[in-house]
Amino acid sequence: MGFASRALCLSLVMVTCLQLQNAQTVSDRCLCPITSTRFYSWNDIKEFSVTKPKSHCNAIELILTLKKAETEEKIQRCLDTKTKQAKLLKICWNRKNKDGSKETVKLSECGFSKCTERK
Repeated sequence: MGFASRALCLSLVMVTCLQLQNAQTVSDRCLCPITSTRFYSWNDIKEFSVTKPKSHCNAIELILTLKKAETEEKIQRCLDTKTKQAKLLKICWNRKNKDGSKETVKLSECGFSKCTERK
């Protein structure tokens, strides 16, 4: 095998390795293995997202991002989609994300107020 063909083979191997290194990994499980039925105060929720069922997870998942005043750290919690609070959030999600382009919706966009706190 000549030098040119060896160099070509080596170049192809390098390009393939670089492509594989940059490939995105696809999760093989749900983002929310455990969900909470706890009611979260509307004041504690910064934003939320709803993921539709996918090939690796057949559940609708609702992920809350909570406010933490002391730090910029994002605290995320998975909310059971059968709770009343989750149902209200899904209604807002469907209203604000009709075209499916948003990854998250800020709670302030939903128009919830203190009068919707748990009674």
